[in-house]
Amino acid sequence: MTAARVLQIAESAGWAGGEAYLLKLAGALDRTRFRLEVVVPGPGPLVDRLRALGVDTHELALAERLVSPAALTALVRLLRDRAPAIVQSHGARSNVYTRIAARLARVPVVLSTVHNSLFDYEVSTLRRHLYVAAERWTSGWSDRVVAVADAVARDLVQRYGLPAGRVVTVKNGIDADAFRPRRPAAAVRAELGLGPEDRPIGVAARMTAQKGHVHLLGALPDIAARVPGLACVLIGDGPLRGELEARARALGVAGRCRFVGARADVADLVAALEIVALPSRSEGLPFALLEAMALGRPVVATSVGGNPEVVEDGRTGWLVPPGDAGALARAILGLLEDPEAARAMGARGAARVRAEFSLARMVGALETLYATLLAARSPGVHYA
Repeated sequence: MTAARVLQIAESAGWAGGEAYLLKLAGALDRTRFRLEVVVPGPGPLVDRLRALGVDTHELALAERLVSPAALTALVRLLRDRAPAIVQSHGARSNVYTRIAARLARVPVVLSTVHNSLFDYEVSTLRRHLYVAAERWTSGWSDRVVAVADAVARDLVQRYGLPAGRVVTVKNGIDADAFRPRRPAAAVRAELGLGPEDRPIGVAARMTAQKGHVHLLGALPDIAARVPGLACVLIGDGPLRGELEARARALGVAGRCRFVGARADVADLVAALEIVALPSRSEGLPFALLEAMALGRPVVATSVGGNPEVVEDGRTGWLVPPGDAGALARAILGLLEDPEAARAMGARGAARVRAEFSLARMVGALETLYATLLAARSPGVHYA
Protein backbone atom coordinates (compact mmCIF):
# COMPACT_ATOMS: atom_id res chain seq x y z
CA MET A 1 0.00 0.00 0.00
CA THR A 2 1.39 3.41 -0.99
CA ALA A 3 1.29 6.05 1.73
CA ALA A 4 -1.11 8.90 0.98
CA ARG A 5 0.60 12.27 0.59
CA VAL A 6 -0.70 14.81 3.13
CA LEU A 7 0.31 18.40 2.46
CA GLN A 8 0.07 20.76 5.43
CA ILE A 9 -0.13 24.53 4.82
CA ALA A 10 1.39 26.48 7.72
CA GLU A 11 0.60 30.15 8.28
CA SER A 12 3.94 30.76 10.01
CA ALA A 13 7.38 29.20 10.24
CA GLY A 14 7.94 30.72 13.68
CA TRP A 15 7.15 29.04 16.97
CA ALA A 16 3.69 29.19 18.54
CA GLY A 17 0.73 26.86 19.04
CA GLY A 18 -0.01 26.19 15.37
CA GLU A 19 3.61 25.41 14.62
CA ALA A 20 3.88 23.14 17.69
CA TYR A 21 0.81 21.28 16.40
CA LEU A 22 2.51 20.59 13.06
CA LEU A 23 5.73 19.41 14.64
CA LYS A 24 3.91 17.04 16.99
CA LEU A 25 1.87 15.68 14.07
CA ALA A 26 4.99 15.24 11.94
CA GLY A 27 6.69 13.22 14.65
CA ALA A 28 3.76 10.93 15.43
CA LEU A 29 1.86 10.37 12.15
CA ASP A 30 1.99 6.79 10.85
CA ARG A 31 4.39 7.09 7.90
CA THR A 32 3.38 3.73 6.48
CA ARG A 33 -0.07 5.21 5.81
CA PHE A 34 0.53 8.95 5.38
CA ARG A 35 3.48 10.87 3.96
CA LEU A 36 3.62 14.36 5.42
CA GLU A 37 4.97 17.47 3.66
CA VAL A 38 4.65 21.04 4.89
CA VAL A 39 4.32 24.35 3.04
CA VAL A 40 5.82 27.26 4.98
CA PRO A 41 5.80 31.01 4.19
CA GLY A 42 9.56 31.37 4.75
CA PRO A 43 12.51 30.25 6.88
CA GLY A 44 12.14 29.85 10.63
CA PRO A 45 12.41 27.51 13.62
CA LEU A 46 9.61 25.28 12.35
CA VAL A 47 11.51 24.51 9.13
CA ASP A 48 14.66 23.41 10.96
CA ARG A 49 12.70 21.19 13.34
CA LEU A 50 10.69 19.58 10.53
CA ARG A 51 13.79 18.86 8.49
CA ALA A 52 15.38 17.24 11.54
CA LEU A 53 12.47 14.78 11.44
CA GLY A 54 13.01 14.12 7.74
CA VAL A 55 9.90 16.06 6.64
CA ASP A 56 10.03 17.79 3.25
CA THR A 57 9.16 21.50 3.29
CA HIS A 58 8.20 23.87 0.48
CA GLU A 59 8.49 27.64 0.77
CA LEU A 60 5.59 29.73 -0.51
CA ALA A 61 4.68 33.14 0.96
CA LEU A 62 0.94 33.43 1.54
CA ALA A 63 1.04 35.95 4.39
CA GLU A 64 2.46 39.11 2.85
CA ARG A 65 -0.85 40.59 1.68
CA LEU A 66 -4.51 39.96 2.48
CA VAL A 67 -5.27 39.42 -1.23
CA SER A 68 -2.55 38.14 -3.56
CA PRO A 69 -3.44 36.55 -6.93
CA ALA A 70 0.24 35.71 -7.40
CA ALA A 71 0.36 33.76 -4.15
CA LEU A 72 -2.85 31.94 -5.02
CA THR A 73 -1.49 31.04 -8.48
CA ALA A 74 1.73 29.74 -6.93
CA LEU A 75 -0.20 27.60 -4.46
CA VAL A 76 -2.34 26.10 -7.24
CA ARG A 77 0.85 25.28 -9.15
CA LEU A 78 2.40 23.65 -6.06
CA LEU A 79 -0.69 21.55 -5.37
CA ARG A 80 -0.79 20.34 -8.95
CA ASP A 81 2.90 19.50 -8.81
CA ARG A 82 2.80 17.63 -5.46
CA ALA A 83 -0.64 16.08 -6.13
CA PRO A 84 -1.53 15.43 -2.47
CA ALA A 85 -4.38 13.13 -1.51
CA ILE A 86 -5.11 15.47 1.41
CA VAL A 87 -4.35 19.10 2.02
CA GLN A 88 -4.78 20.49 5.55
CA SER A 89 -4.34 24.20 6.25
CA HIS A 90 -3.84 26.21 9.44
CA GLY A 91 -4.85 29.79 10.19
CA ALA A 92 -7.41 32.19 8.74
CA ARG A 93 -5.55 33.35 5.66
CA SER A 94 -4.04 29.97 4.84
CA ASN A 95 -7.46 28.32 5.16
CA VAL A 96 -9.02 30.65 2.61
CA TYR A 97 -6.15 30.47 0.11
CA THR A 98 -5.93 26.70 0.43
CA ARG A 99 -9.63 26.08 -0.13
CA ILE A 100 -9.64 28.10 -3.34
CA ALA A 101 -6.36 26.65 -4.61
CA ALA A 102 -7.32 23.08 -3.71
CA ARG A 103 -10.59 23.43 -5.57
CA LEU A 104 -8.77 24.68 -8.66
CA ALA A 105 -6.14 21.94 -8.36
CA ARG A 106 -8.78 19.26 -7.69
CA VAL A 107 -7.26 17.95 -4.46
CA PRO A 108 -9.41 14.99 -3.30
CA VAL A 109 -9.67 15.88 0.41
CA VAL A 110 -9.48 19.39 1.88
CA LEU A 111 -9.29 20.09 5.62
CA SER A 112 -9.13 23.49 7.32
CA THR A 113 -7.85 23.78 10.89
CA VAL A 114 -8.99 26.51 13.29
CA HIS A 115 -6.74 26.93 16.33
CA ASN A 116 -8.58 29.93 17.82
CA SER A 117 -11.48 32.21 17.05
CA LEU A 118 -11.20 34.83 14.33
CA PHE A 119 -13.20 37.06 16.63
CA ASP A 120 -10.21 37.09 18.99
CA TYR A 121 -7.54 37.85 16.38
CA GLU A 122 -5.34 40.85 17.12
CA VAL A 123 -6.24 42.70 13.92
CA SER A 124 -8.34 45.70 13.00
CA THR A 125 -12.12 45.37 13.05
CA LEU A 126 -12.28 45.76 9.26
CA ARG A 127 -9.70 43.05 8.66
CA ARG A 128 -11.48 40.73 11.10
CA HIS A 129 -14.77 41.24 9.25
CA LEU A 130 -13.03 40.46 5.96
CA TYR A 131 -11.51 37.29 7.40
CA VAL A 132 -14.87 36.13 8.77
CA ALA A 133 -16.63 36.87 5.48
CA ALA A 134 -13.97 34.95 3.54
CA GLU A 135 -14.22 32.06 5.99
CA ARG A 136 -17.97 31.83 5.53
CA TRP A 137 -17.73 32.18 1.75
CA THR A 138 -15.12 29.45 1.27
CA SER A 139 -15.91 27.03 4.10
CA GLY A 140 -18.11 24.92 1.84
CA TRP A 141 -14.98 23.96 -0.11
CA SER A 142 -13.55 22.15 2.92
CA ASP A 143 -14.57 18.54 3.49
CA ARG A 144 -14.24 19.26 7.22
CA VAL A 145 -13.22 22.16 9.41
CA VAL A 146 -11.11 20.81 12.28
CA ALA A 147 -11.44 22.65 15.60
CA VAL A 148 -8.83 22.05 18.32
CA ALA A 149 -11.39 22.44 21.14
CA ASP A 150 -15.14 22.15 21.63
CA ALA A 151 -15.24 25.87 22.37
CA VAL A 152 -13.73 26.62 18.97
CA ALA A 153 -16.20 24.25 17.30
CA ARG A 154 -19.15 25.98 18.97
CA ASP A 155 -17.81 29.33 17.85
CA LEU A 156 -17.56 28.11 14.25
CA VAL A 157 -21.21 27.03 14.29
CA GLN A 158 -22.76 29.80 16.38
CA ARG A 159 -20.83 32.89 15.28
CA TYR A 160 -19.35 31.95 11.90
CA GLY A 161 -22.54 30.20 10.85
CA LEU A 162 -20.84 27.02 9.59
CA PRO A 163 -22.99 23.86 9.32
CA ALA A 164 -22.48 21.69 12.41
CA GLY A 165 -22.02 18.58 10.27
CA ARG A 166 -18.98 20.09 8.58
CA VAL A 167 -17.15 20.88 11.86
CA VAL A 168 -15.23 18.22 13.79
CA THR A 169 -13.31 18.59 17.04
CA VAL A 170 -9.89 16.98 17.41
CA LYS A 171 -8.50 18.21 20.70
CA ASN A 172 -4.82 19.02 21.02
CA GLY A 173 -2.67 16.49 22.83
CA ILE A 174 0.91 16.02 23.98
CA ASP A 175 3.39 13.24 24.64
CA ALA A 176 3.72 13.63 28.41
CA ASP A 177 6.63 11.20 28.55
CA ALA A 178 8.64 13.26 26.04
CA PHE A 179 8.05 16.59 27.83
CA ARG A 180 10.33 15.96 30.77
CA PRO A 181 12.98 18.08 32.52
CA ARG A 182 16.62 17.13 32.03
CA ARG A 183 18.02 19.04 35.02
CA PRO A 184 17.08 19.16 38.72
CA ALA A 185 14.80 22.03 39.71
CA ALA A 186 17.42 23.30 42.17
CA ALA A 187 19.98 23.70 39.37
CA VAL A 188 17.51 25.60 37.20
CA ARG A 189 16.56 27.89 40.08
CA ALA A 190 20.22 28.57 40.82
CA GLU A 191 20.76 29.53 37.17
CA LEU A 192 17.95 32.06 37.56
CA GLY A 193 19.52 33.49 40.70
CA LEU A 194 16.91 31.93 42.99
CA GLY A 195 17.62 30.31 46.33
CA PRO A 196 15.84 27.66 48.42
CA GLU A 197 13.61 30.25 50.11
CA ASP A 198 12.35 31.81 46.87
CA ARG A 199 8.86 31.01 45.55
CA PRO A 200 8.94 30.98 41.73
CA ILE A 201 5.80 31.23 39.63
CA GLY A 202 5.71 31.87 35.91
CA VAL A 203 4.24 31.78 32.45
CA ALA A 204 5.40 30.17 29.19
CA ALA A 205 3.89 31.98 26.23
CA ARG A 206 4.71 34.21 23.29
CA MET A 207 4.65 37.85 24.36
CA THR A 208 1.59 39.17 22.55
CA ALA A 209 -1.49 40.97 23.87
CA GLN A 210 -3.55 37.78 23.47
CA LYS A 211 -1.49 35.98 26.14
CA GLY A 212 -2.27 38.56 28.84
CA HIS A 213 1.18 38.88 30.46
CA VAL A 214 0.26 42.39 31.56
CA HIS A 215 -2.40 40.97 33.89
CA LEU A 216 0.08 38.63 35.54
CA LEU A 217 2.43 41.56 36.09
CA GLY A 218 -0.51 43.47 37.53
CA ALA A 219 -1.11 40.67 40.03
CA LEU A 220 2.47 40.60 41.31
CA PRO A 221 2.35 43.55 43.78
CA ASP A 222 -0.51 41.96 45.75
CA ILE A 223 1.20 38.56 45.77
CA ALA A 224 4.60 40.00 46.72
CA ALA A 225 3.07 41.82 49.68
CA ARG A 226 2.25 38.45 51.26
CA VAL A 227 5.01 36.26 49.78
CA PRO A 228 8.41 37.87 50.38
CA GLY A 229 10.30 35.31 48.28
CA LEU A 230 8.10 35.69 45.20
CA ALA A 231 9.79 35.47 41.81
CA CYS A 232 8.09 35.49 38.41
CA VAL A 233 9.74 33.71 35.47
CA LEU A 234 8.51 34.82 32.04
CA ILE A 235 9.46 32.24 29.42
CA GLY A 236 9.17 33.31 25.79
CA ASP A 237 9.68 36.29 23.55
CA GLY A 238 7.61 38.43 21.24
CA PRO A 239 6.74 41.95 20.13
CA LEU A 240 5.59 43.11 23.58
CA ARG A 241 8.70 42.11 25.52
CA GLY A 242 10.03 45.66 25.81
CA GLU A 243 6.64 46.99 26.93
CA LEU A 244 6.29 44.23 29.52
CA GLU A 245 9.74 44.89 30.95
CA ALA A 246 8.83 48.57 31.22
CA ARG A 247 5.53 47.67 32.88
CA ALA A 248 7.34 45.54 35.46
CA ARG A 249 9.58 48.51 36.30
CA ALA A 250 6.59 50.85 36.58
CA LEU A 251 4.86 48.45 38.99
CA GLY A 252 7.98 48.14 41.12
CA VAL A 253 8.30 44.39 40.52
CA ALA A 254 11.14 44.30 37.98
CA GLY A 255 13.48 42.87 40.62
CA ARG A 256 11.15 39.93 41.09
CA CYS A 257 10.87 39.16 37.36
CA ARG A 258 13.11 36.99 35.22
CA PHE A 259 12.60 37.58 31.50
CA VAL A 260 14.43 34.55 30.10
CA GLY A 261 13.38 34.77 26.44
CA ALA A 262 12.62 31.92 24.07
CA ARG A 263 14.29 28.76 25.35
CA ALA A 264 14.79 25.20 24.19
CA ASP A 265 14.70 23.93 27.81
CA VAL A 266 11.10 24.93 28.53
CA ALA A 267 10.39 21.69 30.40
CA ASP A 268 13.32 22.37 32.76
CA LEU A 269 12.10 25.89 33.47
CA VAL A 270 8.43 24.99 33.95
CA ALA A 271 9.28 22.07 36.23
CA ALA A 272 11.23 24.47 38.47
CA LEU A 273 8.15 26.64 39.09
CA GLU A 274 5.70 26.22 41.95
CA ILE A 275 2.76 27.52 39.95
CA VAL A 276 2.15 28.18 36.26
CA ALA A 277 -0.21 30.95 35.17
CA LEU A 278 -1.84 31.36 31.77
CA PRO A 279 -3.58 34.77 31.89
CA SER A 280 -4.69 34.73 28.23
CA ARG A 281 -7.41 36.94 26.81
CA SER A 282 -8.27 34.23 24.28
CA GLU A 283 -7.18 30.66 23.56
CA GLY A 284 -7.92 27.60 21.48
CA LEU A 285 -6.55 24.68 23.48
CA PRO A 286 -3.02 25.69 24.53
CA PHE A 287 -0.15 23.23 24.52
CA ALA A 288 1.53 25.31 27.24
CA LEU A 289 -1.32 24.50 29.62
CA LEU A 290 -1.19 20.77 28.84
CA GLU A 291 2.58 20.74 29.27
CA ALA A 292 2.53 22.52 32.63
CA MET A 293 -0.12 20.13 33.93
CA ALA A 294 1.75 17.10 32.58
CA LEU A 295 4.70 18.16 34.75
CA GLY A 296 2.44 18.21 37.80
CA ARG A 297 2.45 21.99 38.11
CA PRO A 298 -0.71 23.51 39.62
CA VAL A 299 -2.11 25.99 37.11
CA VAL A 300 -4.14 29.18 37.19
CA ALA A 301 -5.70 29.92 33.80
CA THR A 302 -8.35 32.23 32.43
CA SER A 303 -11.77 30.81 31.62
CA VAL A 304 -11.47 31.38 27.85
CA GLY A 305 -11.59 29.11 24.82
CA GLY A 306 -10.68 25.51 25.53
CA ASN A 307 -9.07 26.19 28.92
CA PRO A 308 -12.16 24.99 30.86
CA GLU A 309 -12.06 21.75 28.84
CA VAL A 310 -8.63 21.04 30.33
CA VAL A 311 -8.82 22.61 33.79
CA GLU A 312 -11.45 21.27 36.18
CA ASP A 313 -11.89 24.39 38.29
CA GLY A 314 -10.80 23.76 41.88
CA ARG A 315 -9.67 20.21 41.14
CA THR A 316 -6.91 20.25 38.51
CA GLY A 317 -6.33 24.01 38.60
CA TRP A 318 -8.10 27.31 39.06
CA LEU A 319 -9.98 29.30 36.44
CA VAL A 320 -10.27 33.08 36.69
CA PRO A 321 -11.96 35.72 34.48
CA PRO A 322 -9.75 37.17 31.72
CA GLY A 323 -8.30 40.60 32.43
CA ASP A 324 -8.84 40.34 36.20
CA ALA A 325 -5.46 40.79 37.88
CA GLY A 326 -7.07 40.70 41.33
CA ALA A 327 -8.67 37.31 40.76
CA LEU A 328 -5.40 36.03 39.32
CA ALA A 329 -3.52 37.23 42.42
CA ARG A 330 -6.01 35.60 44.81
CA ALA A 331 -5.86 32.24 43.03
CA ILE A 332 -2.05 32.21 42.94
CA LEU A 333 -1.83 33.29 46.59
CA GLY A 334 -4.19 30.52 47.63
CA LEU A 335 -1.90 27.93 46.06
CA LEU A 336 1.32 29.46 47.41
CA GLU A 337 -0.14 29.54 50.92
CA ASP A 338 -1.27 25.90 50.81
CA PRO A 339 1.58 23.91 49.18
CA GLU A 340 0.07 20.54 50.06
CA ALA A 341 -3.19 21.36 48.28
CA ALA A 342 -1.20 22.77 45.36
CA ARG A 343 0.79 19.54 45.00
CA ALA A 344 -2.40 17.45 45.07
CA MET A 345 -3.95 19.69 42.43
CA GLY A 346 -0.86 19.32 40.25
CA ALA A 347 -0.95 15.52 40.57
CA ARG A 348 -4.61 15.40 39.54
CA GLY A 349 -3.85 17.66 36.57
CA ALA A 350 -1.01 15.41 35.41
CA ALA A 351 -3.27 12.35 35.57
CA ARG A 352 -5.97 14.15 33.58
CA VAL A 353 -3.62 15.17 30.78
CA ARG A 354 -2.28 11.64 30.45
CA ALA A 355 -5.78 10.15 30.42
CA GLU A 356 -7.56 12.61 28.12
CA PHE A 357 -5.08 14.76 26.19
CA SER A 358 -2.45 12.39 24.82
CA LEU A 359 -0.71 12.99 21.51
CA ALA A 360 -1.61 9.43 20.50
CA ARG A 361 -5.30 10.25 20.88
CA MET A 362 -4.99 13.47 18.85
CA VAL A 363 -3.02 11.87 16.01
CA GLY A 364 -5.19 8.75 16.01
CA ALA A 365 -8.30 10.88 15.57
CA LEU A 366 -6.70 12.74 12.66
CA GLU A 367 -5.58 9.49 11.01
CA THR A 368 -9.12 8.12 11.30
CA LEU A 369 -10.50 11.31 9.76
CA TYR A 370 -7.98 11.16 6.91
CA ALA A 371 -8.77 7.51 6.17
CA THR A 372 -12.54 8.00 6.35
CA LEU A 373 -12.54 10.95 3.95
CA LEU A 374 -10.13 9.26 1.53
CA ALA A 375 -12.23 6.10 1.52
CA ALA A 376 -15.30 8.18 0.67
CA ARG A 377 -13.43 9.66 -2.32
CA SER A 378 -11.93 6.32 -3.43
CA PRO A 379 -14.20 3.48 -2.24
CA GLY A 380 -11.89 0.75 -3.47
CA VAL A 381 -8.82 2.00 -1.64
CA HIS A 382 -8.18 1.25 2.05
CA TYR A 383 -6.04 3.44 4.29
CA ALA A 384 -6.97 2.04 7.71
